Amino acid sequence: MAKRAATGRDDLNVSKEVRALVEGNRDIRGPEVIAFLKEKYPSCTFNENSVQVAFANARRKLGLTRTIKKRPTKRKGGRPAAVAVVPTAAPLAGVNMAALTAAKDLLKACGGDVAAAQTAIKQIFVLMN
Repeated sequence: MAKRAATGRDDLNVSKEVRALVEGNRDIRGPEVIAFLKEKYPSCTFNENSVQVAFANARRKLGLTRTIKKRPTKRKGGRPAAVAVVPTAAPLAGVNMAALTAAKDLLKACGGDVAAAQTAIKQIFVLMN
């Protein structure tokens, strides 16, 4: 949206005047800008807050202001985040825990070698039949 045209007797555009002052003298301060405008246009009245805003905007456009990092805001209270539930392994039907424990012990006796444990089981099966 475009800015409205300047109104008043002198067709004074405060933002344009302030921008020209800041471009001409980068070290100028806000109260000096207001004093300069009052000297240059004695018949006009200025809203000092509006002049200060125009001054700050002009300095920001020229890159003369420091940018301050925003502080992180505190997180608002509310419902806590849902905790991920890891489904536990349901015991399989027909699995005997005693048999699993015995198989584990057999693997320990074979030094963790699965092939040796399988051959031992096959030999036991042959001897039992």
